[in-house]
Amino acid sequence: MSATADPTANPIYARIGVPTFINARGTITTLGGSVMPPQVVEAMAEAARSFVPLGELHQKVGARIAELTGVPAAFVCAGAASGMLLSGAACLTGIDAEAIAALPDTGDRPNQFIISLVDSHFYVHQGFRVCGGELVMVGSKEAVTPDDYRAAISERTAGIVFFLGSQPLEQLRQVIALAHEQNVPVIVDAAAQLPPKSNLTDLATIVGADLVVFSGGKGLFGPQSSGLILGHPDLVEAAAKNSNPFSGVGRAQKVGKEEIMGLLRAVELFMEADETETVAEWERRCQVVGAVADNIAGVHAEYTAAYTNRFPPASPLVHLRFADSSPHSAGDVNKALATGQPSIMASASDTSLTVGPQTLQDGEAEIIASRLQEIFNS
Repeated sequence: MSATADPTANPIYARIGVPTFINARGTITTLGGSVMPPQVVEAMAEAARSFVPLGELHQKVGARIAELTGVPAAFVCAGAASGMLLSGAACLTGIDAEAIAALPDTGDRPNQFIISLVDSHFYVHQGFRVCGGELVMVGSKEAVTPDDYRAAISERTAGIVFFLGSQPLEQLRQVIALAHEQNVPVIVDAAAQLPPKSNLTDLATIVGADLVVFSGGKGLFGPQSSGLILGHPDLVEAAAKNSNPFSGVGRAQKVGKEEIMGLLRAVELFMEADETETVAEWERRCQVVGAVADNIAGVHAEYTAAYTNRFPPASPLVHLRFADSSPHSAGDVNKALATGQPSIMASASDTSLTVGPQTLQDGEAEIIASRLQEIFNS
């Protein structure tokens, strides 16, 4: 396939001088999250054509998403970071209108959140502080144990925060068990943990987390400025009452009618999709890229199997490993991909280049393979 044409060219960005590219890195916020399917874009455009009572829309879309996923309750928020802040607020106030209006002042109510240091997204920590929480840090950047959580629980504890992906699912089960012994709710940050589909359906049901937060613009391929809070009906209602269109600490994190309907359509498509077929296509894309290394001296392909990676968990990966004998370096090849036509964003270290298939569009794996072949031949 020719790599001379730029399949990413988009006049709306070109007219203001903002570059576009093939995204082989993943659903990263700074790279635009994901590309929405046409059905999601159409749902957003259709939603934009009418006025609706936003509170009622939130309620009915939440009920529909709960029905689709089998969870007790759902609320559409303005991204995963917003969902974490609102989840914290929900644990601090419940549906008490006076408590909601008083945040970030929590009075004499419990306001401590036990949160581990294993996740580097400090803005999540800031969100709990913004809504009135006090953080009790446990563990280290390398690891945290259930005993670390257990030792930190006190009468001031309002909730426990768990970072799925940075922390394993089996540990979540242990943390939920010890937290519920003390009637302490558990909030799960699962922003990039889709697929597998089971995370969407099981974490708030079978696993038993009280609140689970997902990004709408990552594995769901919905609007980037959307997210999902799933879980216990009372806490989900409390999160909603702390958010727009109500007057609360989350009022500024507004989700428009367009994003609400776009995310609903994205969830419908996600639940309808055959995950086995999706992952098989991602594996095929990896093989297309990896095959380039077959006849390149000093370069070989290695593969990370689906469901063995932390971020994103269901996506396979292909890694091109560069030996000292290779006439090319991983950094040079990565730079050539980024500065070529079309521009391709991959991930690289000193000795390897990694391509993730989740955000590739149809035909882009072949374009990457063609560009790699040109670079190696040069």
